[in-house]
Amino acid sequence: MVRYFKSRKRFDFSPHPFDVGNILGLKRGYGNNHFLLKIYGIDKTGFEDYYTHHLNHFLSTGQGSEKDFLSHVWYIVQKRIEHFERKDPFSSEHPRHLSNIGKLTEFQQYLGTRDKWNIRPNDVLLKEKDGKIAELEAHIQDLEEQLKAHTKYGVAQKVYVEDGYLPTFIDLIQQLREVELPNGRSLLKSDHHSPYYKLVAKYFNHGGKEIPLDTARNYFVGKGEAPIKGSQVPDGRKLFRIVPADQA
Repeated sequence: MVRYFKSRKRFDFSPHPFDVGNILGLKRGYGNNHFLLKIYGIDKTGFEDYYTHHLNHFLSTGQGSEKDFLSHVWYIVQKRIEHFERKDPFSSEHPRHLSNIGKLTEFQQYLGTRDKWNIRPNDVLLKEKDGKIAELEAHIQDLEEQLKAHTKYGVAQKVYVEDGYLPTFIDLIQQLREVELPNGRSLLKSDHHSPYYKLVAKYFNHGGKEIPLDTARNYFVGKGEAPIKGSQVPDGRKLFRIVPADQA
């Protein structure tokens, strides 16, 4: 007779909490009952530890593979669920039966994550696949909506910056970042540099050529930080000065 579960030793007063049986050990033929009984008191976060505790014992005995073990556990859980479902719904024990069904169903869902061999019934596998397909379709729809929203701000043709004057354009953007309104507040606010250099790379080209994102990024640094060599705006390319209208 195959023994699937690690049983408690007779008169062991400090057994492993996952071992099945009682102070007298495990009566022959009652392993399934004791295994299922413990599930009712285990939180679902402990299902994996409980399952692997008995799986490792079963594998160590050389009686079979994990596929054999999983097949057996799935079978007895399903049969016990069916047993409770057949009970009188008007019985005083009905609330407990519903609770047991709920816990066994949760455990069965965990078993599904271990099923690499599709040992579960076809209707269960089809339902799971249909659910996965529906989930993927919803994800695809969400991505399509995101793409649609993103492309709405795309442009067919980028703004042309005269060849050799990218630093001049950068200088104007950097000046805009420092412009103050009459009330003393900044016209533009951002805690990051990325909106500025991404704006440059996404919507402008330089002499008809793409502006690499890294090239644009190198021009934008924090206050007190030195730009990467070659990314400073030369004085000879600082051709314009943004000033308030009343100072022009």
